[in-house]
Amino acid sequence: MTDESQLPSYGPPPGQGPYHGQPQPPPPGYGQQPAYGPPQPYGVPPQYGHHGQQPPFPPRIDSKAVKPSLWWIAGVWALAVTAGLAGVAVFVGGVVGSVSDLAPTRTFASGESVTVPVDPADKPAVYIATDTPVSYECAVSGGPGQAKLAKTAGSQTVTADAVVWEQLLVINAPAKGDYQLTCANKESANVRYGVGRPLSSAAGGVLGGAAALFLIPGAGILIAITGTVVVLVRRRSARGRLAGAG
Repeated sequence: MTDESQLPSYGPPPGQGPYHGQPQPPPPGYGQQPAYGPPQPYGVPPQYGHHGQQPPFPPRIDSKAVKPSLWWIAGVWALAVTAGLAGVAVFVGGVVGSVSDLAPTRTFASGESVTVPVDPADKPAVYIATDTPVSYECAVSGGPGQAKLAKTAGSQTVTADAVVWEQLLVINAPAKGDYQLTCANKESANVRYGVGRPLSSAAGGVLGGAAALFLIPGAGILIAITGTVVVLVRRRSARGRLAGAG
């Protein structure tokens, strides 16, 4: 048999240990707070910032308090749209007005003689309205000097009150005065002659309308862009002031 006194022993000596005998000293550092920061009570979230204060949240800013209102942006772009419509209206009105002014103001039948006030600067035009092609002859006489008739190059027409007028001739007079104009055709047809402004005089109205078509809408768009930038910059500044005050 083996002598139990000679067996190796494990654990603490008899009479000592964690369950009986003398109490064991606590391990080093037991029960002490960590070396960093002040002691924190249980259940309280850690504190940050200076003097134990919570970091402030950015104040909530009422959008209605930020000036100027976004309605200003809508207003300036509505102005731009209005300017665009105005430009189109001026263009169409200028073109239609110029064309309608070209229509003959005095008409006469074949073989009839009419008195025409002629200004050399205006060069009145002779027009014809017919449903069928005809051969015509025109003559001008009287006045303070000998006037001449010059043919129109190409086919130039103007429509007024559903009547198509074709420009035939222009009157070149040496001086301002009243002249007698006579036109006649050989064919028996429903033909009317007239005196009005030449089609070349409509160029000014067309160019003016075209300029209005670009300038007026362009000015409206420029105002809208500038207004939008100003409103956004001022709103950003106002938002910063309100945030600082909060």
